Amino acid sequence: MEYSKTDYHDLELDTLLKRVADLTTFEKASGFIENEKISFNPLHIRRNVRLTNEAINYLGNHIRPDFSDVKDIANLLVLLEKKMTLKANELNQVLDHNIQIKRIVKNLGTSFADDEINDYIVSLHYSEHLIDLIGRYIDAGGEVKEDATPKLKDLNRQKRNLEAALTERAQLFLKTHENSLQETVVYKRDGRICFLIKNSDKNKYDGYHHGLSASGQATYIEPKVFVEINNNLNEIKAGIEDEIMQILRSLSYEASKETDLFFSNLDSIMYLDAIFAKAQFGVINNGIMANIDEDNLVLENVAHPLIDSDKVVRNSYHIIKPINGIIVTGSNTGGKTVSLKVIALSVLMTYLGIPVLANYATIPLYDGVWDDIDDGQSLVDSLSTFSARLVTLNRILERMTDHSLILIDEIASGTDPKEGEALAIAIIDLLVQRKATFVVTTHFNKVKEYALDDGRILLAAQEFDQARLMPTYRYIENSLGSSNALDIAKRYIDNQELIDNAKMILESNQSNEEKAIKAIEEKTHELEKKEADLKRILEEQRSLNERLQEERERFESEKDELYKKAKLKAERYLERQKEKMRRMYAKMIEESKTLREAELVKKLEELDDNDVIEEEQKPLKINDHVMISSTSQIGKIIDIKKERATVDINGIMIKTSLQDLKYYEAPKTVKKIHKEKSFKRTANEILLVGMRVEEAQAKLQVFLDEAFGSGLKQVKIIHGAGTGALRKAVWQELKKYSYVKTYHYGDSYDGGSNVTIAELK
Repeated sequence: MEYSKTDYHDLELDTLLKRVADLTTFEKASGFIENEKISFNPLHIRRNVRLTNEAINYLGNHIRPDFSDVKDIANLLVLLEKKMTLKANELNQVLDHNIQIKRIVKNLGTSFADDEINDYIVSLHYSEHLIDLIGRYIDAGGEVKEDATPKLKDLNRQKRNLEAALTERAQLFLKTHENSLQETVVYKRDGRICFLIKNSDKNKYDGYHHGLSASGQATYIEPKVFVEINNNLNEIKAGIEDEIMQILRSLSYEASKETDLFFSNLDSIMYLDAIFAKAQFGVINNGIMANIDEDNLVLENVAHPLIDSDKVVRNSYHIIKPINGIIVTGSNTGGKTVSLKVIALSVLMTYLGIPVLANYATIPLYDGVWDDIDDGQSLVDSLSTFSARLVTLNRILERMTDHSLILIDEIASGTDPKEGEALAIAIIDLLVQRKATFVVTTHFNKVKEYALDDGRILLAAQEFDQARLMPTYRYIENSLGSSNALDIAKRYIDNQELIDNAKMILESNQSNEEKAIKAIEEKTHELEKKEADLKRILEEQRSLNERLQEERERFESEKDELYKKAKLKAERYLERQKEKMRRMYAKMIEESKTLREAELVKKLEELDDNDVIEEEQKPLKINDHVMISSTSQIGKIIDIKKERATVDINGIMIKTSLQDLKYYEAPKTVKKIHKEKSFKRTANEILLVGMRVEEAQAKLQVFLDEAFGSGLKQVKIIHGAGTGALRKAVWQELKKYSYVKTYHYGDSYDGGSNVTIAELK
């Protein structure tokens, strides 16, 4: 059995289908989706789910296929079936159809996992013969080409020659008969050349008269000298028309041979476009295709597809055996009807192959979906309304089976509450006995009592915020909800005395069972609030733990990176300090005139491993001579505090760690000599190729200081070409030194741009 969208108008299925149809690109597919029948045949349902799933997977890796260039040429195909001749522009549409089908077949290929989609593509037919034939005779503007056939080409040539001759002769006529003309203009009447001649002179000219002017003072005359040429021209035009008609007739006949295949193309494109439109709806709205299950309905974090995504409240629904149905309670305008619609629409969308807007979904195979939904749009809840709903209920109860889904909003409302409660319980009891799946909303307390005693019914409620007196639209399973009519009334009625009086009347009229249910509701709300608070705290804790873990990981990552940078920076700093001290020693040697200073320099240069005494061999004390390990400086300890010492290095006081000091044998006093010392002469070039930038910079610093100390005026730095990073680093380093006068690339014999030459002061 199949049902149309009109059968589910209360669910707004027609509005949903319109939104999906708007995503089609082929005009015929839009109408197909809007009017698609809902089938409850399991084969059809599984097929629709499978096809949309395949399209969603395709869209995950490809651009959405575009069928907008394919036009619906069904009306032209009907004419061809009747052996009628198409116009040139209509044949051009047939040509374009073939070209677009060829493009689609080429672009889509047959790489789909689903054979049915591949079959749709394989079924698409285009005729290379027609593409060549129509393209040969008809131009892009939809006109028969002037040279389509030799005969047509010759006729068009004759036409142009005659028209040129007529134009030339007409211009001559205007000049030579100007006095007789009402206007010096060439006219065409009935396709023939003529002139507007004054009535006073019209008898001077032989030929045909083609009527008077608007004023009646002149006559349109085709002079005799033009008659023969006009006749010849019209004959040629008629020949051209006959030849064009012959061409169109022949092309139409060729096209008519394949009308069935072209009709099939339109259907295949329609189905393909509809499938991809449904898939695109899912992709845009983060939807999924539901799983098909024989028994259980599960919708996790599902949204109503017609409510704005920024405003919609997502809920989860479960009808899992042995549960047969759900009774939803709660306040008015609290979302009970929306819950009914979300469940029903999710089922129908799945059957149509439309993704549901959920995180996870399982839908059973129902043999029918029956709904009686009262949106509360009627201003008067009259007996006629109640009677109409009973008619609907009767139709549902007669047709339902144990595989049907029944949805009833405000069951048995609109009549005496006591009678309504009794009728509602009887209907629900019948649904349970028939084992139909159902979702029912109600305000009746007796219905709640009935559901509490039956394990086949799940009680659920739409949450109401007592503090704000507003519904939250959250659906909560295993919960009782009240109508909250008096609480809601507070928002609209300012008379508190009236509200309090209504509450007293309500409490006095409540039975013990109703009071018990009220107490259960209040206890349930209290537990739900505590559960919500606990969930919130747990979520905050989880979020905090995640942030702490992220911070910890970031800290560890940054710590490693900072350590590496600090280590490299320290190494570079120590290297520079050593070089600075060496330069300082050189300067001191040059300026020193004492034997002791000369001897210290000599000892420094001749120092080897045997001169250093390990720390553990002799504890350090004040006045000991020591060498600073990190800088190779030699001096005397003048103060020790805890683990740090102050060392006198030729009058310069340096504080350092004891661990960085090694005992050094005191220099012997020798006679004063006049000896100057400078850096040992170094090579005039350095090779940096293959080094990292940091390593090369450190090496270059040492080299430059030694070169300058040695008195070199020019050095060669070999850095290679590579990516240019090393050359850039070298040039940046050279800028730092005041004794570097200038620098430039080497000459061709020096190595060109692979080498930098630095001139020193």
